[in-house]
Parts: sequence; C-alpha cells; structure tokens
Amino acid sequence: MTGFAVLYRWAVEPDHEAYFIERWRAGTALLRDRYGALGSCLARTDEGEFIAFARWPSEEARAAAFAARGPLEPWPGIASFSETKLSVIADLLTSP
Repeated sequence: MTGFAVLYRWAVEPDHEAYFIERWRAGTALLRDRYGALGSCLARTDEGEFIAFARWPSEEARAAAFAARGPLEPWPGIASFSETKLSVIADLLTSP
C-alpha cells in the first residue's frame, strides 16, 4: 500500500496539555469524518513532546481538506511545532 502521511511534533506547555489532547481529538475526528483523512495516532516521547502520525489518501486530499476547513486559530500553549511530509512505502499497521 502506498499513500501519504504527515508526522507532526509539538512541545506543549504543561498547563495546556489536557486542552491540547482534547483539541487534537476533535480536529482529527473532524478531518476524518468530514474531509476524508484516514485517521491519526497521538503519542508522547520520553522527553514530553507530542507526536502524531496522520494518514491521508494523498497530499492533494490533505491540501483540499485544509483549504475547505479554513484557517485555524492558534492553539494556546504550543511552544513549538513542526511537520514532516512522508510518502508511505508499506503499511502493516492494524487497529484493535
């Protein structure tokens, strides 16, 4: 299977972590349910950064979804953010 994915990385101020997780869940569900995203997995590093691996049918589908959704207000408590675009070579993930 091939496809497109994005690896996101955030440093979040400790007093905003619960809000960040709630907003990530809502945003991911919206993108999946309304705009065709294939879902995402949120994890945390030993150093405390949040990492999300998000799947899309294509880079074009992601761009169209973000354009249709419109710009977002800044998330409070985000100290840093980065994203890395990935071409999926093989996918052996399963969901319980």
